[in-house]
Amino acid sequence: MSHDEIRPFHPPVWDRGEEIDAQMMQFTIGDDWRHDQRLVEQDIRGSLAHVDGLLEAELISSADHGALHSGLRELLASWSRGEWTVEAGDEDVHSAVERRLTAAIGEAGERLHTGRSRNDQIALDMRLWLRDALALSQASLAQLEEAFAGLAERQGGLPLPGYTHLRRAMPSSVGDWLAAHRLAFATSAQELAAASLRLKHCPLGSGAGYGVPLPLARDCVARALGFEGPEEPVTAAQLFRGRAELAYLNALESVGLDLEKLACDLWLYTSEEFGFVDLPVELTTGSSLMPHKRNPDLIELLRGHGRQLGADRDSLRAVIAGLPSGYHRDFQLLKAPLFRAHDRSQAALALTARLIEGLRFKPDALETAALDPALEVTRKALEATQAGMSFRAAYRQSSRSQGSPPASLD
Repeated sequence: MSHDEIRPFHPPVWDRGEEIDAQMMQFTIGDDWRHDQRLVEQDIRGSLAHVDGLLEAELISSADHGALHSGLRELLASWSRGEWTVEAGDEDVHSAVERRLTAAIGEAGERLHTGRSRNDQIALDMRLWLRDALALSQASLAQLEEAFAGLAERQGGLPLPGYTHLRRAMPSSVGDWLAAHRLAFATSAQELAAASLRLKHCPLGSGAGYGVPLPLARDCVARALGFEGPEEPVTAAQLFRGRAELAYLNALESVGLDLEKLACDLWLYTSEEFGFVDLPVELTTGSSLMPHKRNPDLIELLRGHGRQLGADRDSLRAVIAGLPSGYHRDFQLLKAPLFRAHDRSQAALALTARLIEGLRFKPDALETAALDPALEVTRKALEATQAGMSFRAAYRQSSRSQGSPPASLD
């Protein structure tokens, strides 16, 4: 990196007047300022509750409380209007908010950080963000389940061969196929609900991980923010860093596996060789060379993004693996895979719901496939068993009727 590429930065909140190496600052800030643009609302919501707690604990005056409250609300409103955001020169969202607040309201802004560390502040921001993210993901899965139910109602009665080893095995139906995929996503939704168990308590007031020697109104602040109570013991707040994020990505990895399986099925069933179902034309792409082609790019990318959700999960886990207890700057690297996986899954689920709604199974092709006599061999063997023949004898007899050699008597 050349000197010309080094960005200027605002004085950090920990600046004591000593020289700060600009290259080191750029490296340590990294892309964190970009990720923190997503946390402005959560950071200000947490700060508003913290300010109320400071007043409750009589650690700030009513006048300072009023100035802080109005200043924070105006900052949130102006951010919502797109008038400012976290900048490349900001170390993090907390510094950006405090800098702008102090510039707007003066000395009262310097009281905002009383009894708080950026360590418990970001832990709170992430739990608030995760709470919103979990709700969005659960809503997306519910929408997808509705799409499955609608298609099952329209075409669930059509036959569909069941496959093992990608060879026709036994009779099944479109409804059974849809029900299995619907259950897969519903089960992943339950895993999302389980992930929310790590979001029950508020880390604010734990400071850098070992508490704050002030009479903070932790319980009051926690409940105001929708938590069951404060994180106890305070040492757990940093010990658990990354675990709520990992729980969320574990659930999204499960969603990714569901997407892969669904995409693989549709990739095959919509091919000319199977010809069981048509894709909605608007959700296909064309070839730059071959005019007749309509390509299943969406399905292939759903499959790929499903795999990438697992990679995002592994990337996040690698950040927290092997760390001792307490705070570490490594935690900053949790944001990239977390936000990437969330965005990836939200986009994929929305399009998957549209895809399922637009699928049209082809009755003629399915009825023809259902006439394959091989699909009935197992049923005939079991009927012979019901009539008194041993299953192994019935198995061999049915096998010979299909023109294949007798099964080995192992």
